[in-house]
Amino acid sequence: MQNRLPFVFLSALLLCGACNSSETKPPAAEPVAATAPAASAPTAVQSQVARPQVGDVYVVQFQPQGTAEMRYFFYHLYRVTPDSAYLHPARKEATDPAADLTQPDFQPSATTIAYTRAELVGLLKLQPGDVLKTQLIQVRRAK
Repeated sequence: MQNRLPFVFLSALLLCGACNSSETKPPAAEPVAATAPAASAPTAVQSQVARPQVGDVYVVQFQPQGTAEMRYFFYHLYRVTPDSAYLHPARKEATDPAADLTQPDFQPSATTIAYTRAELVGLLKLQPGDVLKTQLIQVRRAK
């Protein structure tokens, strides 16, 4: 059950995003600006996800149902192709995003989860309907 738990979290996130992406919503009325706003620079996490590297550890935050506490799950990136990335989830969740990854519970499991590059980018955003509020918040990368 614990080996499938991280897969369920991320699968639920992707499923919620896919289910909600077909909804059509009228565009919100926005005031017209005198000049076009400057494009915001990508954050460090966005840049790292756009250029994944073997050895990256994705820190995914989620909130278990019925609690106000946030938990964290670690996904170890072990293979990158031009269009995909392959991750091994840790064995257990953590209460701290800075947990020591050398501890046995936070080392990669044998389970493999494959994502397209587009799916990886989608993990950066909270998805409507995701009751666990799952979101990729950090990439831990060796320097």
